[in-house]
This record gives sequence, structure tokens and C-alpha cells, in this order.
Amino acid sequence: MKLKRRSKYFLIRLFRLKASPHHVAMGLALGFAPNWFPTFGLGPFFSAALAKLTRVNVLAAFIGGLIGTPLWPVLFWLNYQVGSLFYQKPSKVEEIVEVEYLEAVNDTVGSWQSGSMQFITGSLVNMFVMGIIMYILVYFLFKKYRMSILTKIKY
Repeated sequence: MKLKRRSKYFLIRLFRLKASPHHVAMGLALGFAPNWFPTFGLGPFFSAALAKLTRVNVLAAFIGGLIGTPLWPVLFWLNYQVGSLFYQKPSKVEEIVEVEYLEAVNDTVGSWQSGSMQFITGSLVNMFVMGIIMYILVYFLFKKYRMSILTKIKY
């Protein structure tokens, strides 16, 4: 119940922002970007710093960072899968249950032969593609449906 209430609180804060749809969408997209890399739980803070540097909405970026934090096993798995499309080596991780945080970090920064190029390539491609998709979706939602979504969330 506490998680549902906290999620609702952040959604209400997000949709009440006085910023333009561009600033909110860019903040959310940039805020999600650090989650594609091993940040050891500091992703939301990196997101806020990135938002400050690029002068987009900091709260939207922080929320984007919070959204991606619990999704790291899926994001790391996707990094390996997409990265394996660019290299001849098969993916080191075949299923999401095989993703362990410390092992993924060691494989990423351990050595170039261990699959780190595969992981980094996958994360850069995923970050770029997902950033564009997230920006378009959030911009469209804020431009067209901001008030109707806010009224539905409140009740």
C-alpha cells in the first residue's frame, strides 16, 4: 500500500509541474538514461545532476531515475541482448534470472574480452532509442492529456 501511495504522489507531482511539455519529457528521458549503466543505486542523483547540466526539469529527471532503479535486471539483460547483435559473440546472459548485479558490473568493467564491449554497445543503443521513445510518449501525454490524467489520478 505504501508503494502505491508513493507512486501516486510522484505521478501527481509530475503532472502538476508548471514546466513545458518539452522540459518535462526531456527531463524524464534524460533521467532514465543513467539506469542503463551500473550506478549502484545512485541513478536518481545522477539523473538530477544531468538535468541541472542540461537545464531541463530536475524533478522529472529524478522521477525518471526512480522509475528505472528497480528495473536494472531487465535493463542489463537488454544491454547484453542488443550488444550481442553488434558482435559475433553470443550474449553472456540468456535469461533475466541470470543477471546478478555484482557479476554484471564485474563483466562490464572487468576486461574487454569478458563482454564489456557488448554490454556498453547495448547500453548506448538502448539509452538512445529508449530516450527518443520516452521523450515522444511523455511529450504527447503532457501536450494532449495532462489535465485529464491528473484528474483521474487524484480520485
